[in-house]
Amino acid sequence: MEHIHKTIEQKKEECLALLRSTNRDKMEDLITYITGMGYFEAPGSLKHHRFVGGLVSHSLETYHKAMKLREEKIRDGFSPDQMPVDSVIIAALMHDLCKADVLRYSSETHKAYVCKSHKGHSQRSVRQVGYSGFQLTSIEKEAILWHMGGKHICPDKQERVIYYESHPLSDIIRRADGKSIGESKKRHHPQRYSDS
Repeated sequence: MEHIHKTIEQKKEECLALLRSTNRDKMEDLITYITGMGYFEAPGSLKHHRFVGGLVSHSLETYHKAMKLREEKIRDGFSPDQMPVDSVIIAALMHDLCKADVLRYSSETHKAYVCKSHKGHSQRSVRQVGYSGFQLTSIEKEAILWHMGGKHICPDKQERVIYYESHPLSDIIRRADGKSIGESKKRHHPQRYSDS
């Protein structure tokens, strides 16, 4: 939980170090691209992580939770090769990338607001990573595309369950994203989520 209390600059440095640790081709191009679009300053949502730096905060929380879920999957018998660490890093940190282009924070109203439509944000995030020249692997693309539960891809619930059971990277990114969102809502609205 210590990553929650870091400054925006510390979160930016952690994110950059993680991305660079992948040693992937064109990573510096991706870093230049996301920095230019305001990734490190953007809020994460209108409902959760809705503060300056909220997107990088949410993305790092998603990464930390995904790594814990990865270890659980490995203990359950999945191969680490199905969830390479570099793919966990990239999918977790880039799953909401398009929000950097559409969400802003107003210092006057102290609220996040939408400056452009972000419908289809999973697909837009995949495309925007590609605009930088960086190439996602097929499992990274799938993890980003399916991170919101997959209803927009596959309306049949049973088929979605089968998909996640056979695609562990997509499953851990989806679950980690949900956990980060849930914890943020509890931190910002404790009265709604108290046990009493």
